[in-house]
Amino acid sequence: MRHLRHTVLAALAVALCAAPVAAADKPHENSGAAAVAPARGGGLTGGELLGEDWARGLARPSSPDPFSGGCRPFVGNVLTPAWVNGTATCTVARSSLLFVFFGSFCSDLDDPPLFKTEDQLACAVAADQAIRAFSVTVDRRTIDIRTRRFELFSPQRTARLTAENFYGVPAGTPVTFTAHAWGAVIGKLHPGRHTVTIEVVAPDWGLDPLTLTINLTVVRGDGSDEDDDQMYAAKARAQRAFQLQDRVPLDVREGHSSL
Repeated sequence: MRHLRHTVLAALAVALCAAPVAAADKPHENSGAAAVAPARGGGLTGGELLGEDWARGLARPSSPDPFSGGCRPFVGNVLTPAWVNGTATCTVARSSLLFVFFGSFCSDLDDPPLFKTEDQLACAVAADQAIRAFSVTVDRRTIDIRTRRFELFSPQRTARLTAENFYGVPAGTPVTFTAHAWGAVIGKLHPGRHTVTIEVVAPDWGLDPLTLTINLTVVRGDGSDEDDDQMYAAKARAQRAFQLQDRVPLDVREGHSSL
């Protein structure tokens, strides 16, 4: 018997403020390292963003996709890119956040099925040990994302599958899953053109490496999407403590380490 471990090839979201914008017309060398931070946005923690992205992706038909090559609406003022040949092109406001993650989920439709959150999460964490390296580069400044600081654990979620699902079950079949990943948000980008490069090394999965590119144009805007830092910090601490201490088996907690 085997577990089906479902791994994202890559996903990212751009949180936009609702504000008037003006055009930007020249490249800018932004401090990419300073702009990369642990994931959160749109009123959600990083783990919640991870679960929501998977839930929507599992329920969304692959075609036709009116957002192909651009960005699609996600949560509130958050968008996700629709990749074409490993590239996405988006125009965002100056206060935008870019969310990028890479990881896996396990579910109750696996073989054998996993029903408990802690079992699904332990499975996803184990699968993701195949990821040897994961970096995000903003304007030629690179940050290592495969560290404990950027690690994400989703709450358990349920989605109804489309007819094109990889389980081979009828359309509308529910799947309950829990996901693990590493992820970050990228923000504080100055107006102008920016290049975001995602590189994942996972030789066991045939990714040596996988490289994806975001062509990002940041334009000036008058709005603000500043977060309530205290709310996010408390929410993230509570979620992480619950998942790592109460739900992840002791052997997983003791044996899993970040790079």
